[in-house]
Order: sequence, then structure tokens, then C-alpha cells
Amino acid sequence: MRCIIISDFGSVNGGAAKVAIESARGLAEAGIDVVFACAIGPVSERLEHPRISVELFAGEEIWKVGGKLAAARQGVWNAAAHAFLAALLARQPRAETIVHLHQWTKAFSPAAIAAAGESGLPVAITMHDYFSFCPTGGYFDFKSNAPCRQTPMSVGCIAANCDRTSYVHKLVRVARQWRSDDAMSKLKAPLFLHVSDFARRFAEPFLPKQARHVVVENMMEAQKRAPTDVAKNRHALFLGRFTQEKAGDVLARAARDADMPVRFVGEGPLAAEIAHINPQAEVRDWVPAERVFEEIAQARCLVLPSLWYEPGPLVIAEARSLGVPVILSRTTGPASWIVDGEDGILVEGGDTAGLTAALRHLKNDAVAGTMGAAAYRRYWADPLTTGRHIERSIAAYRSLLEKSVRVGEVRP
Repeated sequence: MRCIIISDFGSVNGGAAKVAIESARGLAEAGIDVVFACAIGPVSERLEHPRISVELFAGEEIWKVGGKLAAARQGVWNAAAHAFLAALLARQPRAETIVHLHQWTKAFSPAAIAAAGESGLPVAITMHDYFSFCPTGGYFDFKSNAPCRQTPMSVGCIAANCDRTSYVHKLVRVARQWRSDDAMSKLKAPLFLHVSDFARRFAEPFLPKQARHVVVENMMEAQKRAPTDVAKNRHALFLGRFTQEKAGDVLARAARDADMPVRFVGEGPLAAEIAHINPQAEVRDWVPAERVFEEIAQARCLVLPSLWYEPGPLVIAEARSLGVPVILSRTTGPASWIVDGEDGILVEGGDTAGLTAALRHLKNDAVAGTMGAAAYRRYWADPLTTGRHIERSIAAYRSLLEKSVRVGEVRP
């Protein structure tokens, strides 16, 4: 088997790139030949492996390309990237090769989808976000501060001034989505890999009818250690970007009303507002990656109050691996991992009163300890290891190849 992984970035700068790189490494160690096609360097040392060859397109992040008009044009369709990928895919052996798209919106553009489809090779797409059907990628209305209610690319969608920046920027994204949808419609039988059961149920109705779907959760390597004694901890923890869709301001109000100490670790435009809403809150910068588990282990609970339909943030798995209970919006991917009231608490996104009640509930030492122990036990019953991720990815690839052979797309 041979896998062509397409990722805008060659090094880790976020969740999608990390999964693409670690997946490439894991596949190679499992005996799969991997071609890693990226557009923005540097190239991670994790891609140095005898079974991995890196093909670097001389590209750059779209919004760093000269003037705004040139950047917009390249974001909608990167002709040079299309030529690069078309030539690369034409050189691959037919019978055992699949193309796996991870990220293309930052450099490759929808030209990556088109090149994959035109190659005739089976295509898999990991849904790290919602760019496969939503112009803004988050299915979130930043102006109304609520999940979107429009049908993607409908008249209502195109007319909606929902972008984080401006309506002009939204129109550029609409043009890109039109090219993306056109390319997606020409894929014969794409396989979408979703990172949670919730994300699959939410996204599937918006994706091409000819597509197939599987759930392959992202990997989260954690050393198994003794569970945290959360009854000794006092503060709730928010770990992430301080942006409106992640609703740190909602947690600030709820913690204030529950008289619960709270710590915010990250950065973003809502930092000052969070401090204003809750003057008792601790607001800290990001911690180094190697200290994330240490940070979580100091918390009474971890809170993910997101307003958007967040597909699969791994911070929830990180907390559960330590025996730290979580409170999160029920319209997020990890909600499907939680038994509400037993190993975590689910709340409605934006419901300050509901979040306040959940925080008050976890102020009880016995409740926090029992929930944390259940979270720890259930996480380690089926941990999100790289090995698990690779095993499920290979099974998905084999089903994709078998399907392609049956319908005559590739020769056995």
C-alpha cells in the first residue's frame, strides 16, 4: 500500500498538521510507503524515515502572498499547486495507492481536491474542520455569536455577513468554496474520516451523497500515570484560544457566579474581556507542550464551553487520561465520549446558568473525585494511541481500495 498525504504545512503549527505528520510517521512504521506533499516549510524531523519521501511545493501561506487581490486569487485557485500535485499523482503506481487530504486551505487551495480527483486514485479526506462544505470552515456566525443556521452555499449563506473579519473576506471564501464544491462533486466515491461520532453525524448531511464515512479519532499519546487527586485541586481550567466561538467569556461569568476559582491558559482577543468579567480569574500565556499535562493535573476540572460545533479537540482526552473530569458543550465532538453526570458534565453552549450549576456541582469533593476516577478508567479502557489511529486508518484505506477495485476505478 502507498499513501500520498497532502498537507499545507510540513511542520506542526496546529492540530491538522500534527495529525498529518504523526499519521505519516505511524503509517511508515507500519510498513506503508508514504509520500508527504506539503507547501509550507520547514519540514518536520518526524518525516525523516526510510519509507517517507517528502515532496515540497514552493508555496507560501495564502494571506502572505503579496497584495490582497493576489492572495485572494491564489486562495480560490492555486494553478501552480494544481500542476505540482497533478504531476506528482500521475507518477504514482495505480493499484495500491490512495490520496489522503488533510489540509489545503492555507496554501494548496481547492486545486488539491481537483488534482486528487483527476488522478483517478481513491481519495480520503480527514475532517479536521468544516471547510469541505462551509466557506468559513467553522459553520459559525461570528456576527451573531452563534452556530450557523444557513444551508451551506445557499442564497442565505452567501448573503450572510458571518465572517470574523468582513463581508468582502466572506465573498472570497464563498468563491473558494464554489471551486471546492465543484472539485468535490467530481470525486467518484470519496471516504471521509471524521474525528468523532458527533462530528460525523453533524457533517455527513452536508457532504457529497456519493461519499462514504468512517470515524478515526486523532491520536493523543499520553504516559499512563496515577490518576489526579482532583479533590485537592480548586480551580477550573480553560486551555485554548480566547476567541468568541470558544466562549471563554461564558466560563468567566459562570465561574464568577459559582464562586469557583478559574484559570485561563492561552491567548487571544478576549483576554481583556475575560479579566474584566471576572477580576478573580487567572489569565496566563500558553505553556510549553511538555507542560500541558502538568497544567491539567493542577485543575479541579477542565472546561470546554465552545459555541461552535468543535469536531475533536484533544484537550478533553488529555484531561480524561489524568482523571480530571470535564465540563463541555454537548455540541462538540468529545461529547460523544462522555456519560453525562458520570465521568463528566454536558451543558448547552452559551448557557451561563447551566455552566454555573455544573461548576457548583463539582465543588463537592466526592462528586469531583468520583467523576475523575470514572473518566480515568474509561479513557484507559481504549486510549487514543497512535497505534490505534494507524490501525483504523489502514482499515479505512483497505476498504477504500477494495471499493475502488469493485467499481473499476483502479485495477487490482
